[in-house]
Amino acid sequence: MIKNDFDKVFEDYDVVVGPTAPTTAFNLGEEIDDPLTMYANDLLTTPVNLAGLPGISVPCGQSNGRPIGLQFIGKPFDEKTLYRVAYQYETQYNLHDVYENYKEWKSCILKQL
Repeated sequence: MIKNDFDKVFEDYDVVVGPTAPTTAFNLGEEIDDPLTMYANDLLTTPVNLAGLPGISVPCGQSNGRPIGLQFIGKPFDEKTLYRVAYQYETQYNLHDVYENYKEWKSCILKQL
């Protein structure tokens, strides 16, 4: 049923664009004990996963110093288009430079790898 709805949309469009989550990102290392909050933050990506579609999230702004995600959803097995769209978006808007915490986030992420 979910996949059928996406299939209808993809008859006219190559990519669907929307928010990644209903809130900004959590603080780095923050543990959330509220299951409703955790559920709500998966709400916008779960249908994409259930339909077996590729998706990619990119930063599109910030609120109170925390990033806001924008997701691009593609047709089945069309990751190439998603990479191109995400690359063009990030090239056009280059939001990494405006994040005051970007170097800190990058450092923490690299340490975890």
